Amino acid sequence: MNSWLLIPLLFCAGEKPSSSEVDFESEVIPTLTRLGCNSGACHGTPSGKNGFRLSLRGYDSSLDRDSLTRENSSRRINTNEPEQSLLLLKGIAAVPHEGGKLMEMSSPEYQLLVRWLRQGAPLQQNPSTLPIFITPDSGTISNFEQHPAFRVFTQEKNGTKKEVTHLARFSVSDEEQARITRDGRLTLLKKGEAIVIAEYRSQVAIAKTLFAGNANPNLDSDHAIDRLAQKRLQELGLANAPVADDATFLRRATLQIIGKVPSPSEVRSFLKNTSPRKRVALIEDLLERSEFADWWALKWSDRLGCNQRFVGKIGAHKYYQWIHSAMASNVPEDQFTRDILTSLGGNYSNPPAGFWRRLRDPTLRAEETSQLFLGVRINCAKCHNHPQERWTQEDYHAFSAFFAKLAYKDGPFFVQLYDKEETILLDRSGSWKNPRTSNPAAPKFLGGATPTIQPYADPREEFARWVTAPDNPFFARAAVNRIWYHLFGRGIVDPVDDLRVTNPPSHPELLEHLADQFIRMGYDRKKMIRYIATSKVFQLESSPQNQELDEERYLARYPMQRLGAEALLDAVASATQSPVRFTGYPMGTGAALLPDGEFKQPFLESFGRPPRAMACECERASDVSMTQAIHLMSANLFQDLISSPNGRVQNLIAAKASNPQVIEELFLACLGRFPTDAENKQSLKYLENQSTEKRKEAIEDLMFALVNHREFLFRH
Repeated sequence: MNSWLLIPLLFCAGEKPSSSEVDFESEVIPTLTRLGCNSGACHGTPSGKNGFRLSLRGYDSSLDRDSLTRENSSRRINTNEPEQSLLLLKGIAAVPHEGGKLMEMSSPEYQLLVRWLRQGAPLQQNPSTLPIFITPDSGTISNFEQHPAFRVFTQEKNGTKKEVTHLARFSVSDEEQARITRDGRLTLLKKGEAIVIAEYRSQVAIAKTLFAGNANPNLDSDHAIDRLAQKRLQELGLANAPVADDATFLRRATLQIIGKVPSPSEVRSFLKNTSPRKRVALIEDLLERSEFADWWALKWSDRLGCNQRFVGKIGAHKYYQWIHSAMASNVPEDQFTRDILTSLGGNYSNPPAGFWRRLRDPTLRAEETSQLFLGVRINCAKCHNHPQERWTQEDYHAFSAFFAKLAYKDGPFFVQLYDKEETILLDRSGSWKNPRTSNPAAPKFLGGATPTIQPYADPREEFARWVTAPDNPFFARAAVNRIWYHLFGRGIVDPVDDLRVTNPPSHPELLEHLADQFIRMGYDRKKMIRYIATSKVFQLESSPQNQELDEERYLARYPMQRLGAEALLDAVASATQSPVRFTGYPMGTGAALLPDGEFKQPFLESFGRPPRAMACECERASDVSMTQAIHLMSANLFQDLISSPNGRVQNLIAAKASNPQVIEELFLACLGRFPTDAENKQSLKYLENQSTEKRKEAIEDLMFALVNHREFLFRH
């Protein structure tokens, strides 16, 4: 047994003796946070609840002092008869309380609040906020009955520790994985890793507790990614899936790197190839194909607002062409980012300036650039301190100040509101004020220094240098996490654009390794994709191995997910050899090549194509719905493509292909593999039982069944 499991939990450890004065900011407010009184579901909402408002998680002590002691003639507290205070009576449910019973009279929370009231409810300020840490911060248990007791401390300026366990708020990142009591006792509900979050005075710390399985992984690889994944699997006691067969790997790599399914001739050629390097050679070939730029331009167009509503009709095409050109010439990620962040001028003549057209407010610019290029969601700190991160309102508004000098004017090209160019320019007098203090906010990097910016300079220049600097703590990690997400369907940190201390990576060492490699590679996305795709982890089967553990999160198998809207429709067009006609675009334009997020097409919308109105990857839907099922089974689109007079079915009939040849070709075109003996036998029986007049219809039916097969609809 680990020694840390023997640490006793002191319910009131560190509490001041009764003679000392209770501190409002460092004791009373944290107690209200611990009880949940100032949570977002209770009185911490912006409008409060039932006439009583507190600041969310106690970020604004001035507001809390007024709410408790001044509003409604101080009816919530009674210093003459503390036990009759409404604050206490509601907490113990002695009077009706919508939030229910929050504490017992014998609890340390109740006793602390009574002491505070007996002392006359002193409201002295204690503005210093010290970082906290939790012990133990990591550990492994071997059965469900071992419940660790966590303790929380502040690190005083003189180096001493002060225990605040009795004032901290505990939670877990995943309540399906574990539960934790108010006093820090953990219960694991299933095998895996539980993330415990401790919060005190807007400071957070995490601890990781592992309940491992008893299986042994075997990746057997010299690749650094595989070694790090193997190490993690060993910690988890989690077995990995075997390496996928050649046909599965070919389809997966082709879909994930260029957004296409392999043709029958490509499948035959790859399966016939006996070279031990053929998988590496395939990846290298895919990276050089023209479709690579099509596929990765689609991903960036989604996130950069490539939509005529924001950049104009002509602008959407020019913006997309600029992004596509950057992907085709493999412009390094740092240069690509700098070009966007520092862009000025007309968005038709300088397309990356279109990025700023949708973001009309400094705070929106701050939120979008932070999430997109740093992987940090700071929007929660706009109205209050971030409840699960270190970012304060001051951090938020200082960050927003980098973007306060942008201004807009129409033209030079102008037809109407949604058919115009717009010029992005600098307003030299532009500044940003913190709305809470009404004081001007000086630009400040997230978690970093305040740069010196000349009065008439563009603050974004300094910002862009900081973002893309090799020592930036966010950029490279966010970039490789997003590339990993696009190759695996989930990030090492997931959600992919939510990097924070309370949402730690599943593989911390792997994420740091990839970020370091990306910097060494000169931010070359093709090199990083090659590096990831040549790992054995990318090549594992998607079949489950350990049902009780989250195998996809821990890279024990490859995640299985439905194809995205564009990839799916293009796959149908490829399988049927019948291009989809998109109104206003040349015949043969693939779904992945549509430049304008405003373009409407029922199938693509149903399967989650985003309108490109926000930076969040969550805008692209990946769920499964009844509408999708109707499109697959009942709509005319698939049937029209299958029965096209110039399509694959008609070509096979015109070539007088035999039934075995037809079956083989359709399986290769749709599923990227040869049919099994059972599938071949069943399909052959079906076709041979049809009359000559019905043969074409029977072949179409077989293809219709294959494009509705889960192997076709899902990436596996």
